[in-house]
Amino acid sequence: MAQTALVTGATSGIGEALCLLFASDDFDLVTVARDKEALEKQADELRRLDIDVLPIACDLSDPDAARTIFKRVQEAGKEIEILVNDAGYSPAGQFSDLPIADIRSMIQVSVTSLAELTSVFLHPMLERGHGRILNMSSMMAKTPCPYNALYGAAKVFVLSFSTALARELKHTGVSVTTVCPGATRTNFPKNAGIEDAPAWKYFSMDTDETAIRVYRALMRGERCAVTGWYNKVGSISVRLMPMGMQLLAGEWLMGARKHPLDHEGTEEGSHEEHPHSRKQGQPGTHACGCGHAHDHGDGHENGHPRGREDDQARRYDHHQHGRREHGGMGGTAPVCRISWDRW
Repeated sequence: MAQTALVTGATSGIGEALCLLFASDDFDLVTVARDKEALEKQADELRRLDIDVLPIACDLSDPDAARTIFKRVQEAGKEIEILVNDAGYSPAGQFSDLPIADIRSMIQVSVTSLAELTSVFLHPMLERGHGRILNMSSMMAKTPCPYNALYGAAKVFVLSFSTALARELKHTGVSVTTVCPGATRTNFPKNAGIEDAPAWKYFSMDTDETAIRVYRALMRGERCAVTGWYNKVGSISVRLMPMGMQLLAGEWLMGARKHPLDHEGTEEGSHEEHPHSRKQGQPGTHACGCGHAHDHGDGHENGHPRGREDDQARRYDHHQHGRREHGGMGGTAPVCRISWDRW
């Protein structure tokens, strides 16, 4: 019987890429995002890989989101072997200008729902004596970043909470992995108006490359992983900097501006865009400061827009041709657009 992975923020960015990697390892999937149409379309394409997919349209800013998702999973008779909390978004700008609704929603999505989902799915894992949890943090958890103050603080929570929980569960058979991606080429920099920020111009990673590193860290049961050598160097060197220098570095890397971003617009991280999270008229994703998009919007590769439909068709079609071994994961998997041998 195939094992099942649940992924929040499943319809774009790192979340979408992780779904493909799980499918290539023959995992059934429970996919969570706000956009029902995008979820159904993704589910149809994933089912072409001979896996079972249960899409759940749910807004993680709803206080009852974790309960709703857990109930749907129970009703479907699913046992979740792997939980991936990838959903999140960033209401960037000067904190004093953020509407209270944005603050409440962001904390609900990135902190409260993550902790509640971890709790409700952890208990069955403990009863079975095995399971894996992946919580997505960010390089912004490593140092304060002005004009993304709330987002960075939420990611500090994710990092601290998940690292401590991993220790608590050390001898239970359940692993908790925290990943801190750096800038990743998704919709985020364009939607936030910072596509020319140094973090994306000079230090960004491809979404697929990031997803592979995340997937491997999860499957190896690593407690905490930082993606990319320059992010690893940065996470070490920042500890040696005085706080004033850390703040200046954060401002420079993110292209921080003193005027706030426009809060009008529409929707959940690797999810769709939240009503307050993007500029008016811009295509949507809940975008997080580390750059991994949370759900959906037009796909981007190497920083250039592409047609989502054509791209998804190409990506899923590549899974259909042959099977081969891929190092570090165990088992065999259909060849997909993501090359396992590059990293």
